[in-house]
Amino acid sequence: MAGGDKSNGKPDSAGISYDQVRQDLLKRKPLLAGHMAGDPDVLERVREYERQATHVAQQLGLVAAKGEDIEKLALLDPLTELYNHRVFVKELQAEIVRAKRYGHKLSICILTVDNFDNIIETFGPLTQDAVLKVVSNVIRSSVREQDLSARYAPYQFGIILPQTSTSVAALVGERIRLKIASQVFNHNDQNFSITASGGIGTYPMHGELYDELIAHAIEAMESGMERGGDRIFTF
Repeated sequence: MAGGDKSNGKPDSAGISYDQVRQDLLKRKPLLAGHMAGDPDVLERVREYERQATHVAQQLGLVAAKGEDIEKLALLDPLTELYNHRVFVKELQAEIVRAKRYGHKLSICILTVDNFDNIIETFGPLTQDAVLKVVSNVIRSSVREQDLSARYAPYQFGIILPQTSTSVAALVGERIRLKIASQVFNHNDQNFSITASGGIGTYPMHGELYDELIAHAIEAMESGMERGGDRIFTF
């Protein structure tokens, strides 16, 4: 989203620029002042008009500049800077349409940190956030440009893998799992590591609707957790 720039006259989202407003004021002020030169009250109202209009123009520039940040907040999870749940669902629906149109397979991976409640209870919320950030960075660095990674739920991550079979998606999940297991965390001079479990859902064999794919992937993930965790599970 392009923002307004009061220094170079670029239009803001409403099509108005700071320079345009200022120049309009400069044109109007001499005409008004000359016409009403003998009336101090009118001149004061002209000056007040200029002050108010200048303030409005400045605020327009600020709003436009903030527009990009607002759009970013609407798309990204603020902690991990991965896409949020809403974007994940919307993009999964779109990818299913594409997969159906072109006859491609499409897989998703739902991933969670094993025993995450214990991490919170033992190390506290700051360490919890640090763990989530590290896991998100691992995921981000392990997928292709055309894949989409998201924070699907508070302790769950979702990955959309277009044109990807179940077996290949499982390999991607396994690569992420191994990287997560290799991370070393420290809390009050105490080192600890974590593990992760994930499940795979593939279109069309595991469902033709987005919620069916997600439900299958979560069921697979939970099956892996029931078997001790630290694994990517498919069925």
